[in-house]
Amino acid sequence: MGQLNYDDLRFLLAVAETGSTLSAARNLKVSQSTVSRRIAGLEQGLGVELFDKRRTGYDLTDIGRTLIGPAADVRNAMEAFSNAIDAVSREIAGSVRFTTNDVFAARFLPMLISRLKATHPNISLHVVTTDSRLDLARGEADIALRAAARPTDAGLVGVRIADDIWSLYCSRDYADSHGVPRDVGELHRHSLIALDPHIKDHPAVLWVRENYPERAIVVRQSSVSATLSSIRSGLGIGLFSEFLAAGDEDLIHCFRPGIPPAAEIWLITHERLRYTPRVRAVMDVAKALLSEYVAEGRRRAEREMV
Repeated sequence: MGQLNYDDLRFLLAVAETGSTLSAARNLKVSQSTVSRRIAGLEQGLGVELFDKRRTGYDLTDIGRTLIGPAADVRNAMEAFSNAIDAVSREIAGSVRFTTNDVFAARFLPMLISRLKATHPNISLHVVTTDSRLDLARGEADIALRAAARPTDAGLVGVRIADDIWSLYCSRDYADSHGVPRDVGELHRHSLIALDPHIKDHPAVLWVRENYPERAIVVRQSSVSATLSSIRSGLGIGLFSEFLAAGDEDLIHCFRPGIPPAAEIWLITHERLRYTPRVRAVMDVAKALLSEYVAEGRRRAEREMV
């Protein structure tokens, strides 16, 4: 017998309790073919027939009736384990100092706080919104979400979320009125939003300097948040982070100009805090949220390319 996938027992129990793969599929909120496939896979893995498959429905075999009780016991045990985890999670309490920049804060903190409220209601976030790099080693913050190079400071640990790649964007209103440029040769016909050259060595600034027609520039912005506001208002076309744009349905992707990644997106803490329950809880929730956000951004990009 191969290794048992305990999740298959949900399908076994659902079919046994409803008498059909169709009813089980409705209860489990999956397709009927998925239920049939999972039952077939379970039978193959166990090397036994669990059901007599008739046109009128699925009836348990003698072996199936023997196994259904232990399967229900496993389900009950898993539910008890899940409830115990929920109870432990709700007991985790305390304040966590979370630092990030203003654009990240606007995009992610409402979702993060909402999830923490649902899963860890006794944890509160003390948010420090700043472009400065707070020193986690000195305790200036517990967790940081940053667009930066790979952390090299001693003691910092975390997870790399994504590359910070920049592309040209406009708003839906702008696209409806003026169209969408698809290469650099079309930019002279559009209104362009530039980044102020004082943001030294940023790949987007260097690319703008070399490729934006001067006459087409309508405004130079000194911050990422101001650039986003100008793009969203329909003022023109500007460079912006694909990572941040992924969650904004009002932004239209024009084209990626081949700029090297400006940085990497990192969620980090200090090693002395990584196993502190309240810090680990926030790290886990933030990591899951950001991973889902990146995956949804990829799906959106794939849809727009079709």
